[in-house]
Amino acid sequence: MVQSMQIQFCALIILLLICYYSFKRQSVILESMWIYRQLVLVTTFCVIADLCSIDAIINAPPEQAAIFCKIYLFFVIWTSYLSFNYICYDIVKLRKQKKLRRIFFVATFILSIIPFMLPIYCINKDNEVYSYGPAVIYTFIVAPLYIIGSIIMILFFNKQMNPYRSHAAMLWMVLETAGATIQLFNRELLLVSLSMALGITILFAKMENPDSGIDRNLGTYRIQMLYEYIKQLFDNNKLDQSFIIINNEDMEKNIVSEDLLLEISNYLKKLSNDKVFRGIANDLIVAFPDDGTLDKKMIEIKKRFEAGWSDNQFPNPHFITVPSLKLFKNIAEFGMAYRYYSNIVSESHDDCFVIDKDAILNMENFRSMQNEIKSALSEERFEIFLQPIYSVQEQKFVSAEALVRMRSNDGSIIMPNKFIPIAEMSGQIEQIGERVFELVCKLIHDHDITSIGLQYIEVNLSVVQCENPDLAPKFFRIMHRYGIDAKKINLEITESGAIKQKDILLENMEYLRKYGCSFSLDDFGTGESNLNYILNMPVDIVKFDRTMVNAYFKSEKARIMFESVTDMIKRLGMQIVAEGVEEQPQLEKLSKLGIDYIQGYYFSKPIPVSECLDFVRCNNSSTSKI
Repeated sequence: MVQSMQIQFCALIILLLICYYSFKRQSVILESMWIYRQLVLVTTFCVIADLCSIDAIINAPPEQAAIFCKIYLFFVIWTSYLSFNYICYDIVKLRKQKKLRRIFFVATFILSIIPFMLPIYCINKDNEVYSYGPAVIYTFIVAPLYIIGSIIMILFFNKQMNPYRSHAAMLWMVLETAGATIQLFNRELLLVSLSMALGITILFAKMENPDSGIDRNLGTYRIQMLYEYIKQLFDNNKLDQSFIIINNEDMEKNIVSEDLLLEISNYLKKLSNDKVFRGIANDLIVAFPDDGTLDKKMIEIKKRFEAGWSDNQFPNPHFITVPSLKLFKNIAEFGMAYRYYSNIVSESHDDCFVIDKDAILNMENFRSMQNEIKSALSEERFEIFLQPIYSVQEQKFVSAEALVRMRSNDGSIIMPNKFIPIAEMSGQIEQIGERVFELVCKLIHDHDITSIGLQYIEVNLSVVQCENPDLAPKFFRIMHRYGIDAKKINLEITESGAIKQKDILLENMEYLRKYGCSFSLDDFGTGESNLNYILNMPVDIVKFDRTMVNAYFKSEKARIMFESVTDMIKRLGMQIVAEGVEEQPQLEKLSKLGIDYIQGYYFSKPIPVSECLDFVRCNNSSTSKI
């Protein structure tokens, strides 16, 4: 008997420790933790009641012993019910059945009262201390029904449950069943309480340790807890919740120290007892009720950042505010908006961005176009249009620029301004660029462009392509596959501050130039307008952007700059293309200035390949000059 009491006390000590560590965390954000707390508490009372009933059987009058034994049976039923309830909570379909859960609660309350109305008898002899009778038989019929129900739920709804929770819960049920079976046939071994304590410990270790969801360095919640928390809010339709996301590029680059992050997170946690999460990389996310205080909190946080932190550190974060979870259809859409706009704001000049209905609509359009691009790539729905380029000296068309178009499923044309920005953001631009290059190579292979006067076709390169070390070998293989002369391809590079890996760009250019390709600097006059591009890059042609061309005819300052740059480029031995020419006077003026090539709507807009080839063939063979 002493040994059994020791086992019971061991179980009690284990449960008391679990109670301490489960309840010490002040802010518990998940409902599953609340249910687990209830289970731990009731199981602890159950073990205490078990110990009290054993002591009462040994030392108290039979009437008092019977009361203690019935109290123990009461807690056995409730422990079994809460075990069942904990498992059912992990199954979304059952979690949403609130009426059914209330019915189970009321039914359990009634079932747990019945043992007090039934007779019970106690035995204390030959180291055997136990109770028996109708109350005990009743309890050990009702309680196993909950355990059996729990096992059935785990088996039938296993795919809908958290795999870690289902595994831990099944092990827990097996332990309780084993303990009850052993005790049934060996009454001197009181193992039910110990098996319950061990099961509770397994759940604590695998699922419900409150510290497992805490970032060790900052003491904030981890991002996994953010998603579980939001999932719970959606499941319970409690969407009156706001968020402030602090997105800092310096944090992303690990320029900000962990000490500063800790100082910031401690400030946020003390702000108003809001929940603070460590998000993607070093983002910090504050969650609080949608009570109209969002703007006030935002102003307060921004002022704190402007005041600076320890060691005179002044990080420059971007802020993203989410006024309400009601804006989103589900947790997946929230997560997508968080990732999408984190990338957007980190590259913008705005220090604060609000995710509202319009922002979500823009994101949905982004997703829709992203999927359209993906399917267009797989279904080969990208094609090229050509815009002819006129040589002032030869007075004929000598080249054409290939411009990408995407055809939708209904056959209509989707213009580049609709899909190129999205392709650049989504990383699909490189696939599109490679596809365009291949289409140009196929065009040159299939048509004798030199016979109609075209010397080469111009192909645009994206920033991503320029920074890819495999660009040159990849293009070389494509040209080799189609057996074309590389001299018939001119690659256009747009001057851009976005090009960070200029050394890789230069390596690609040198490789392709040795093979025979020529290069143009596209859109000169926009972007950085940096003359270093002309001086440092091995380009053969400089293309003046239509904005620069139009300014030449409207502004005296622009005219002086235009003529000076033209003279400099010509003296450097490069040729010039003027884009966006739409009128005869523009053509004549630019021709007299010494511009080599003219491109624009005056001659032709971008048109399908066959139409462009016919246009060039017709005009180049004409005896009259354009």
